Amino acid sequence: MLAQTYLTKWNQVPKAVRQFLLRGLIVLVVWKVLYLCFLAPARILDGPLTYSVGAMSASALNWTTGSRDYTSVANSRDYSTLNESGTIHQQTIMFQGQPVGNVEDACNGLELIVLYVAFLWLLPSTLKRRIWYSVLGVIAIYIVNVARCAGISYLIIYYPQYSEFAHHYIFAFVVYAFIITLWLFYSNKVTLHAKADQ
Repeated sequence: MLAQTYLTKWNQVPKAVRQFLLRGLIVLVVWKVLYLCFLAPARILDGPLTYSVGAMSASALNWTTGSRDYTSVANSRDYSTLNESGTIHQQTIMFQGQPVGNVEDACNGLELIVLYVAFLWLLPSTLKRRIWYSVLGVIAIYIVNVARCAGISYLIIYYPQYSEFAHHYIFAFVVYAFIITLWLFYSNKVTLHAKADQ
């Protein structure tokens, strides 16, 4: 009875929206399997991206503060919980030779980039527009993430009392709001009809 009710509600959703949601679910499952089984263990995407975000965060801090005191160093640390254990790979941002903050694989922005691009390609649009928004969006998300990591490191040094709140709430809000804004610009001329935009 309950399943029938949900099926009836599902069938009331417009067909184009149902197709969008189903394609999104398929992309999510395929990405997670591909990432967790092949890409993450070998760090094919995470390795270079984490290194780049850490190095660029240190460079951004040097540029904005007019110093050469910031560097980044690749390292890893082991962890163990009740359910699992493993190694966390990270790029540590250093200030005058002392560790300040870490850019872990989970913080390199890869998931956000994949989410952003997948959303663009699930909506009907022209190939040129998809490519244009994908390339510019990925670059913009990367820059915003570097600014986020640099900002958190700066707060850890000079305003440590605000660093945790900024890390978990303020900077997270800024990054997600930025991505949603990009999606809104993109979807402004997109309609969920059966055929792509002209």
